Amino acid sequence: MMILRGLFFLFLTGAAIGFALYNDQAISMHYYFDWVSLPLPLFLWFFLAFSVGLLIASVIGSVSKFTLNARLRHQRAMLAQLEQERHELQMGRASDPQEKK
Repeated sequence: MMILRGLFFLFLTGAAIGFALYNDQAISMHYYFDWVSLPLPLFLWFFLAFSVGLLIASVIGSVSKFTLNARLRHQRAMLAQLEQERHELQMGRASDPQEKK
């Protein structure tokens, strides 16, 4: 599995290098309100878009992880409380002489 992962990474790296070599002409991005960006090579625009997407995804993933961890702590605290209540109820039944099993 490790070899397949390495080969896949090598293939993607080669494809990215080939894309960069074939798309090195500078282009300007045209946006709304007649705003024009600096002319950069096409592969840099793709790299920037990929980097921004990776950054946004990691922020969303981190926020999701923190909320799930908070929820997990809350659920564990509720479980501990319910276990304590169950234990108290079981101890109350065992000490009650009128109740027979």
